[in-house]
Amino acid sequence: MMAYPPALLPATDLDGRGLKIGIVIARYNWPITGTMLALAQEALVHLGVAPEDIHVVSVAGSFELATMAQAMLAHESYDALICFGCVMKGATRHDVVVSDAAAQGIQQVALSTGIPIVFGVMCAENQQQAEERVDRGRECAQTAVEMAQIIRKLKHKIAQAEG
Repeated sequence: MMAYPPALLPATDLDGRGLKIGIVIARYNWPITGTMLALAQEALVHLGVAPEDIHVVSVAGSFELATMAQAMLAHESYDALICFGCVMKGATRHDVVVSDAAAQGIQQVALSTGIPIVFGVMCAENQQQAEERVDRGRECAQTAVEMAQIIRKLKHKIAQAEG
C-alpha cells in the first residue's frame, strides 16, 4: 500500500454542533460493544454534539442492527447513525452469516435512506483481538460527524445551485 504524506491528505475540521446522531448497539458481547459506545459518546460530545442529541437504542445482537436502524430513521430525523456490534469467530460459520447479514443490511438501509450509517461491527477472531480494537468506537464517532458534515455541505450546494 502506498503511503501519502500527511500534507496531501484532505484537512477535516470536525464540528458536530447541531448534529443529531443515533446509535444502535448490540448487547451481545457487551464488554466490547459497551466500551465502544462509551468511547463514541465521549468523542461525539468532544466534537460538539450535544448529549441530548445522541440517541442510543440497544438490540439483542448484530443481526438486529439493520432492522433497528431502519426503524429509527423511519420515525426520527438523524444526521447520521452508528451501529455497534461484535461478532466473534466460533466453531461454526455462524459468525460469517451474522457479520455478512449485518454489513449488507446496514448498507442497504444507508443507501435506501441517504443517511450515513457507520459500520461499527467488529468481526474478531477472539476476545483479545476485539479488546485491542475497541478504540474503533472513537473512530466511528468521528466518521459519523464527518459524513454528516459532508452531506450537509452537499445539500447546501445543491440548494444554492437550484435557488
